[in-house]
Amino acid sequence: RDDDAMAQRLQAKLQSKVEEMLEEVETAHMRPLRKTCYVAMAKCCDTPLSRDAFNACLQRASAPEEAASQAVQQEMSQFQNRLQRAAMACQDEVRDKGISNPDRANAHFDRCMCKELDKHIAMLPPMNKRILAAINTASRPASSLGDGNSSH
Repeated sequence: RDDDAMAQRLQAKLQSKVEEMLEEVETAHMRPLRKTCYVAMAKCCDTPLSRDAFNACLQRASAPEEAASQAVQQEMSQFQNRLQRAAMACQDEVRDKGISNPDRANAHFDRCMCKELDKHIAMLPPMNKRILAAINTASRPASSLGDGNSSH
């Protein structure tokens, strides 16, 4: 079954591309951001602060990494949801066409999924740009975020 083999190759390619993208995001962007946050958290320990002020300092210091991680998780969740919806649409297409022969139904589903997997592979570069933009936004100094003085 050529269609099945092609779908499996495309699925493996998609998974590999996603893992490659996430590895690059992690090593080149998230780890440096985490380091910056940890250093800022350590500085909170060097200042004599009340418990509440200390906790607020820690929270401010960790906020950029938390926001960036949340942005990555949200993008990945949306991507997985779109892929699941695409698979469901392919199943619906097979059902709507009334293909009763299991081999023909599977072949049609595999062809449909090949198209969808190609589309999803093409979605990775724009998704990566959105992730990097979100990390960049999250890693801006806290003073430039939400202080009402920024000119956006």
